[in-house]
Amino acid sequence: MKKNYLANEITRLIDSLSKLPGIGSVTASRLALHLMKQPAQLSVEIAKSMVEARRNVKTCETCNDFVFDNDCSCRDESRDSTILCVVENTIDLISIERSQEYSGQYHVLQGLLSISQGINPEDLGINKLIRRVKKENFEEIILATDPTSDGEFTAQFIHEKIKDYCNLVTRIAIGVPIGSEVDYIDKNTLAKSLLDRRKVP
Repeated sequence: MKKNYLANEITRLIDSLSKLPGIGSVTASRLALHLMKQPAQLSVEIAKSMVEARRNVKTCETCNDFVFDNDCSCRDESRDSTILCVVENTIDLISIERSQEYSGQYHVLQGLLSISQGINPEDLGINKLIRRVKKENFEEIILATDPTSDGEFTAQFIHEKIKDYCNLVTRIAIGVPIGSEVDYIDKNTLAKSLLDRRKVP
């Protein structure tokens, strides 16, 4: 058996970091060892920020986004209440805001449906979205999930559930390459995809 020369505490830190999305064992090891070389105060600040975020940030009952002290975009009366944009996560919401081509409401899924990963509608709270659509009578709903297989599957599933409650359901279109992710698209391309959105058949 190969001997482990790392302290158990560092091994546990690496294991914890590797559970984050997009971070494999190599990246987790580099991050852990980098933190060990920095002043201890940096680790304390990161840990404190994580604990405070988990304690104080909640999920909005209306739009499912992360909020602090009920300060949420869905309560902003200056936004267009007739149009709703459905996104995978808060990062995508921020990306669309940077495009400066959208001023309506958002609904954040906090994930995508995935058969391979066992993520089902209950995990995403899609029923919350359906209830909102029934209640608020939107004139248009934009499905802005990633144009990946899971994103397309999620958009189609949602469309089937809401098409009877909104006359115009659209999908982000031109300018977004197949297989790409919304948060990696530059703001000009994303703005174009919003302007050229198409009606979901």
